[in-house]
Amino acid sequence: MGEIRLGKIHLRWCDRCNVPVLEQKSCGACAGATREVRITPPGDARPAFYHDVDKIRKLADQTFGDGTGRLLIPGGRVVLLNKAPDIDRTDEVIVDGEVVAAVRFDLVAGERLLLRPPGAAAIAPKISRNWVKIDSGAIDSIRHKKASALAIGILECHPSITPGAEVVVLDACGQPVSVGMAKMSSAEMMAHKRGTAVKTRWVVGLPPPAGERPPATWNEALEANREVISRRSQEAVRFIRRTIEENDLPVAVSYSGGKDSLATLLLALDAGVRPKILFVDTGIEFEETKKNVHAVARRYSLDLVVESAGDSFWRNLEVFGPPAKDYRWCCKTCKLGPATRLIQKNFPKGVLSLIGQRAYESESRARKGNIWRNPWTPNQLAASPIQKWTALHVWLYLFTKGVDANPLYEQGLERIGCFMCPATDLAELRRVREISKDYSRWQKFLEDHARKNNRSPEWLQYDLWRWRRLPKSVSDELGNDGGMMGGVGVCVPEAGATPLEFRGTSGYSPCVEGLSMEGVFSSPLDMMRVANMLNIAGEVTTSPDGNIAEVCKMTVFAEGPVMVRAKDESELRDKASMLREIVFRAMGCVGCGICVARCPSGAMALNGRTVIDAKLCNHCGSCLGPCPVVAFKEDELDI
Repeated sequence: MGEIRLGKIHLRWCDRCNVPVLEQKSCGACAGATREVRITPPGDARPAFYHDVDKIRKLADQTFGDGTGRLLIPGGRVVLLNKAPDIDRTDEVIVDGEVVAAVRFDLVAGERLLLRPPGAAAIAPKISRNWVKIDSGAIDSIRHKKASALAIGILECHPSITPGAEVVVLDACGQPVSVGMAKMSSAEMMAHKRGTAVKTRWVVGLPPPAGERPPATWNEALEANREVISRRSQEAVRFIRRTIEENDLPVAVSYSGGKDSLATLLLALDAGVRPKILFVDTGIEFEETKKNVHAVARRYSLDLVVESAGDSFWRNLEVFGPPAKDYRWCCKTCKLGPATRLIQKNFPKGVLSLIGQRAYESESRARKGNIWRNPWTPNQLAASPIQKWTALHVWLYLFTKGVDANPLYEQGLERIGCFMCPATDLAELRRVREISKDYSRWQKFLEDHARKNNRSPEWLQYDLWRWRRLPKSVSDELGNDGGMMGGVGVCVPEAGATPLEFRGTSGYSPCVEGLSMEGVFSSPLDMMRVANMLNIAGEVTTSPDGNIAEVCKMTVFAEGPVMVRAKDESELRDKASMLREIVFRAMGCVGCGICVARCPSGAMALNGRTVIDAKLCNHCGSCLGPCPVVAFKEDELDI
């Protein structure tokens, strides 16, 4: 995977105190020099909690033998994880200021521990599995040319090595030379077959002089970073105060139950603000998240404003099928709609919403800046005081405050959101299955859906419902299992969920009334819905059988064809664009309520989907603002 740079990598290390230090070239505790820690961009390192450390130690013991986990991560250490780009999930493990290993989730094999040179050196004294010893004549070519270990040079090896296993290559004295992947079984290696026995991934250099690193705690890390966190929080407080002064709006904090929104709330309190807390209950939140939201509101005696999507997600499943990374209808029904309703009901004249958005989370958030307006909620001004903070900045700030974040972080989750979000890594979904009480309902739906739609076992096994169009990288990773899905092709769309498309004629043809355009929608139309929504444009007339609807010289036929007439090309383009949008809304409405909130005459209401009262509609077109059915982007979810 290519590097993704979203900002400067701030991670450094004080070897004397053995703690991470952000930004500064000298330690805030001992004033000693710090050094750069080389991690993979974007470099959004975070603390490894007890569950994370325990899992990594167990992986080491399973892969390289009992006791190696404790050598890889000794007791009394500050341990960090850094998420690196990959097909699913890879976390670099940072101990004593070095990347000692990476935990990679293989879609077929599951979690694997990939040692880095410092990790191989650490575990070598106790390694009892997945090792080979090589002839001294092969060492120089491996160390200096990164050559692979050939079978002919193998002296001995652990007897249960299989192709694909992670292997440490040792010299005759048991010192590590390299780490890599086995290309042969133990039997093939000892038979000295021609070819590569272990493909080198990393070369392990000569060991440095022995020296014990001192134990360290997070309290010592806080002391080393006190100045940095103080400066960062003061900058954020000034930003909040300045933004409030420049915008005469009530202030709220959009709270998700996650660490970033918690830090944003605490910074607002530091700034002397008593904001309302806004929470959108999507109906598919973790129970721990909902408890955290109410607990935080009680602790700081703040007004909590909640808008719920109710059972919208479960009701729409039968219509749209499982949501996917490339088909996230759930965000429209469960988040965008309720959030828009919340703001329109409670802040009709506008609101300044402080949001825990960070540039290191995604390219779209990095581009957005620290102040923006959301197209779905034009009366909301959004601002992020932690836009340039890394995850470690956030955690250190929370640690200094002594607050309890969502307990799900300590149970192995990196990010907090809907419990079955299709954007979640498969690695994290496996963990969600173990800890979420609600996942069983989702799993039962998937199993029933797979049975009804003739899905393969692999569709369930690898959670391939998370894509409508399976990426080639995922198919390649699955190999033969991917082939059982039918190759790299398209997942069969769910009934009723095929995206509607519109195609117009290649040009405009003059007629007695001016210009006309003919076009066709890709599937038959629900004319009752279309005719109702056409009220947006004007008074609608329909044929006796209901199969034709007309308004303002725009004609729609039930089979999908349309015709638009206008006096000039500009009017024709505007009408064609309006007609396309209205039909898309009618056919794809998910009942989010965004347009209902924009209707000044009260003509729109929600009855599962949007319905227009023709007697109240004045055809003003105010409801034709941004609609997630017509245009929707993931980076517009920060509201």
